[in-house]
Amino acid sequence: MRDQMQYSSNAAGQTCSIAGGAYRFGPYLRQGIPLEPINNVATILVTTDGKMAAPTAETKGWAYDTKTGRFIMNSAALDPNGKAYSTH
Repeated sequence: MRDQMQYSSNAAGQTCSIAGGAYRFGPYLRQGIPLEPINNVATILVTTDGKMAAPTAETKGWAYDTKTGRFIMNSAALDPNGKAYSTH
């Protein structure tokens, strides 16, 4: 999944560092996966069933679900208004 975000890809999800021809999708994040702002971690937990587990104090980085397309901060930390970052 990381490669599909950072490089051009084809419909089958194969990636290439040069865009063009069949490799016409992306890149979506040209400067790589950003660090999440609470723990400064760029890891991504990938799920495929549409059911992301609720973040805990131990989870860090990002979470992405391939079924729903949901991409969230994978942290139980709260924003200044008391709302979990993972619900934004």
